[in-house]
Amino acid sequence: MLIAAFLATLAATQAEPPRDCRDDNWRDRCAADDRARVEGLLGIAAIEAEAETEAEVYRARFVDGYGRDMPAVAFVRRPGQDPMVEVSGQDGRKMTAPVDPEVWQAVLEDARFADRTLTPEDGTTQEASICLHSWVVSVEMANSRPDHWEDVPVRRVTQSACGGALAVKYAFDLAKLAVEALPPCQLLDEDKQRNQVTILASCLGLEGDRFAAATLWNAQIDGGPTRKRDLADANAWRAYMGTNGSPTLDWQGEVVSTDRSRNNRVAELVVRKLAETPDMSFRPTKFRGISRTRAELEGRLEAGDDRFAPYRQTWIWDPNLSEWMLERWTVEPFSVTD
Repeated sequence: MLIAAFLATLAATQAEPPRDCRDDNWRDRCAADDRARVEGLLGIAAIEAEAETEAEVYRARFVDGYGRDMPAVAFVRRPGQDPMVEVSGQDGRKMTAPVDPEVWQAVLEDARFADRTLTPEDGTTQEASICLHSWVVSVEMANSRPDHWEDVPVRRVTQSACGGALAVKYAFDLAKLAVEALPPCQLLDEDKQRNQVTILASCLGLEGDRFAAATLWNAQIDGGPTRKRDLADANAWRAYMGTNGSPTLDWQGEVVSTDRSRNNRVAELVVRKLAETPDMSFRPTKFRGISRTRAELEGRLEAGDDRFAPYRQTWIWDPNLSEWMLERWTVEPFSVTD
């Protein structure tokens, strides 16, 4: 009996999470401990705590197709305050904006069915399908009104995008409405994004004059050589720095400047340094608008799986050519990741 009980317990602890709950790493996204972890990561309150404050909250949390936590989107009406949209990311990054009455009403109306389950019609069968790297969404609502007259303290549902059910549609609709409510996010090039949630993730990396930061983001992402196969050509790096740019590069203490007589000096140093270190790639992480004509970029230069070097760039807007020009680029010494 004891052996049987032990085996039953072991099987239960090793049971697979429900399909709608598991991410690409097979983590159970319905588990209470994972919810608490994500709430801490994004700096958001538990939906039960929101309900106790009498706030009306419609929130979506997202996990991308590789098991990574993405920003949370919430449309919130707190006591004594106008409705707002709140976007919460990691490292304390937040964005908020007021919500138009029409948008707020749409959020309420669509929430009525967001936690409903669709069932096949009688006599129909579901075709077998293969779904890889599925996103997982969790919709959480506090003091919502599905029947217009009775508040429900808490409603919660988690679904895989493989099923494409009502919660998934509602969650991505909330993300779309959030982008439309945040002007800097509207400036980001949709063609360089996976979906509205990744737009919000990129937008959370914009600081200062976010209009300027957004245009620099558009020029940087897929606009210059950032992958290993693109790094051999100095002319490509020269074009990346701007037609009229005359930048200075400080690569871990080795300093060179570009001038009219030697307009490829910086590009040549970049190519040489990259040739010396295998598996090198640049990862921009933060864009800060200093003014309408000046912006800064911060990122990580990654070498293999365990070394990285912070880097910073200063860019100036060239009104004659309508493009950004690199002014200064500093690459710090490498560190080893834990």
